[in-house]
Amino acid sequence: MSSVPAEFNPANVAAQAAPDAAMYHQELSFKDPMKSVLEANPEIYFVPPKRSSEWGQWEFKPGSYYDTTIGSKHDHWKDQDLPVATKDIERLRSDMLSWGYCKIDSALSADQVAVIRQRVLEQAEGERLAGIAQKTPSGQNINCCVNKGQCFEGLIEHDPLSVQGGPLVEQLVTEALGENWICTSLIASISLQGGVPQALHQDQDLALDSRSPLTINILTPITDIDELNGGTLVIPGSHRVLSDAVREQRPVGKLPPAINIDAKAGTMIITDGRLLHSTGINHTDSPRIVMLNGMQHPLIRQQENWMLSVKPEVLNRASPKLLQRMGYQATNAAQTNEGHGFGASGLVDEAAGSIVDFRLATDRGEYLRVGELGPDSTAEELNAAYTLRDVVGKARAGGGPAPVGIGGAKLNP
Repeated sequence: MSSVPAEFNPANVAAQAAPDAAMYHQELSFKDPMKSVLEANPEIYFVPPKRSSEWGQWEFKPGSYYDTTIGSKHDHWKDQDLPVATKDIERLRSDMLSWGYCKIDSALSADQVAVIRQRVLEQAEGERLAGIAQKTPSGQNINCCVNKGQCFEGLIEHDPLSVQGGPLVEQLVTEALGENWICTSLIASISLQGGVPQALHQDQDLALDSRSPLTINILTPITDIDELNGGTLVIPGSHRVLSDAVREQRPVGKLPPAINIDAKAGTMIITDGRLLHSTGINHTDSPRIVMLNGMQHPLIRQQENWMLSVKPEVLNRASPKLLQRMGYQATNAAQTNEGHGFGASGLVDEAAGSIVDFRLATDRGEYLRVGELGPDSTAEELNAAYTLRDVVGKARAGGGPAPVGIGGAKLNP
């Protein structure tokens, strides 16, 4: 057997890997602008607690980005022509381009809102009783909603039976993303009193540099939202500020202050994936519910459907690296399975975000998905052998950080 050329030796390759020698070093070093954002805007730096033992121990800091109000009451923004709830497509287009979000008035009727609200509250309580609720620092999430009520199916496809404004919503998303866009997830985000705000973030990684969004998120309040109950925090116009800084390879500089979005239940808020946003603080004793429906350009997915096409014997012998390359490793919020993988950190803690056991359970005919649950679910339904429960237990036993919040927070009715 011939010897391996010295140029291929890992140590030799590493010696040639100085950052300033790398291709596209200058361009890639500007792809994540958050370093300069935090340097110029220290008041927005906030890292939410990672473990449930830390929740409730953070200090509210006056003057921080989450110490704010709605645009019409904010000294900086009250005289600006910020987005308003409307059915006028021209105004919606203008708001989206200028501010990075728009509000579609009454996209859901009162009856459509009521159906989704009841299903969300029932499912949240059922998952809590079953011991499989996903706690978050802000409250509780319901993941993979498509399995948990027919109303959610209609919300994803914008069926007028579930979303009366569906045709208008689809037109605007198609204008933003082009034809054949796909849904990346549908999550019910429930913010509860005593929760903490999210750090400001973007849904679209700026490594995906573009002059138009490649991801879109539709926020649908199922309860009225405002500055009191955790209305979504946004920095209007930040989608353009950050993208321009990346494209021009310059620091971001000082940003304007964040505001809480205010909207009536049934409004659909379309947000550009590059907009800085986060969950606000719920100061009330009633749950704040917002449906998060993410869409993206169809190119942003794997060409090969590894989830279905890989043989089980390949999966059984695969290294963590091979599994990660094929998408069987959730990283942060990417490629989660029924919510498992949120908070995972890639190859460092591969057990915490590994989703291969879901596929292997499918091959054995044993994959039991979490479906519709509620306070009236039977003991048999609540204690069923859900694969999610087994995978989370295995991740915890493996010594990695537990996925965010399998457990439950009591919801106020």
